[in-house]
Amino acid sequence: MNIIFTTISMRGGGTERVISILANRLVNRGHNVTILMIADPTIEYNLDERVQTLGITDTVGGSMSGRIKRLREIRRIVKEACRHITADSCIEANGDTRVIAMGTVASMFTLLATLGLRVPIIISERNDPNRLNHRPIKPIERMLRDLLYARAARIVLQTRDAISCFSGKTARNCVIIPNPLPEAMPAPGDVNKRAKSIITAGRLTEQKNHKLLIEVFGRIADILPEYELKIFGKGELEDELQKLINERGLGERAHLCGFSNNLYGELASGGIYVSSSDWEGISNSLMEALAMGIPTVATDCPMGGSRMCIRDGENGFLVEPGDADAMADRIIHLATDSQLALRISQSAVAIRDEFSVDKILDMWLRSNEKLTSS
Repeated sequence: MNIIFTTISMRGGGTERVISILANRLVNRGHNVTILMIADPTIEYNLDERVQTLGITDTVGGSMSGRIKRLREIRRIVKEACRHITADSCIEANGDTRVIAMGTVASMFTLLATLGLRVPIIISERNDPNRLNHRPIKPIERMLRDLLYARAARIVLQTRDAISCFSGKTARNCVIIPNPLPEAMPAPGDVNKRAKSIITAGRLTEQKNHKLLIEVFGRIADILPEYELKIFGKGELEDELQKLINERGLGERAHLCGFSNNLYGELASGGIYVSSSDWEGISNSLMEALAMGIPTVATDCPMGGSRMCIRDGENGFLVEPGDADAMADRIIHLATDSQLALRISQSAVAIRDEFSVDKILDMWLRSNEKLTSS
């Protein structure tokens, strides 16, 4: 197949990581893959040299002319991709070409840009469908989104809970495909030899609620004097989070570590992984922490991604979003009870098989067989 992923960018983030994993595996299976970045040409993930990348425009900043230019460029590139397969017409290429739009904004632009082109458009919601750009979606935005989504050939969601955000034909057109785990992850290590650290990874945004984690660490710092907190990621809240760390007197033990090109290595050496998100699709770093056997505590937040990966008390712990007391309690138990941490760690690694890249890619390919555009 000729597969085009459309996305906002390939900067560090969960959606971008999934695209990189799928794209690399698809070219290994002999498919032609293009990644079309519609707002930012920055690439922060390793891609196979056979994966073609295109960056068509900078951010439009709300400009109508900029949006129209973006739509025209998306349309031109999709049509050109069809011509690579057949010189006669785009219509004849339908059986071989797929456009996979990753994320709400990329999906809406892609569906608008390809109106009238008989190429199947698969869209994938990567977070909570009740939100857009990390805020509650407005009624007019929801109406426009659902109108556009009605013409998608398939809608890929990460969790079962996300289906409840849609209705009618749109809901019936949804399939559930979790995130894949990459193959190049460190093997699980000895839980008793891990660093005395609490670690997390994710963009520094309101969604991830790192403020909660910093607050929790402040509560337990005296109880766990050997532990430090490491937060990996970049984002608009960096200055605010650093100020909070300083105000809590945690400057020597709580660290904003930025984006890491060796995140697997950082996770592998971590003592306890914590996901404090208020909402989430499926957290890639959470899955990877579990796969490396790191004892994990996560909020059981919408849209149920943590619940898909963690069986509470068996391979990790779930707490309610915003519950600092419960989070602190679970972290202390894992840090002070080596047998509990070992049992949790040994159970967690089973996720490697459940979410292997080949299993998830096969789900993508099966769900996209015999598609036609509307």
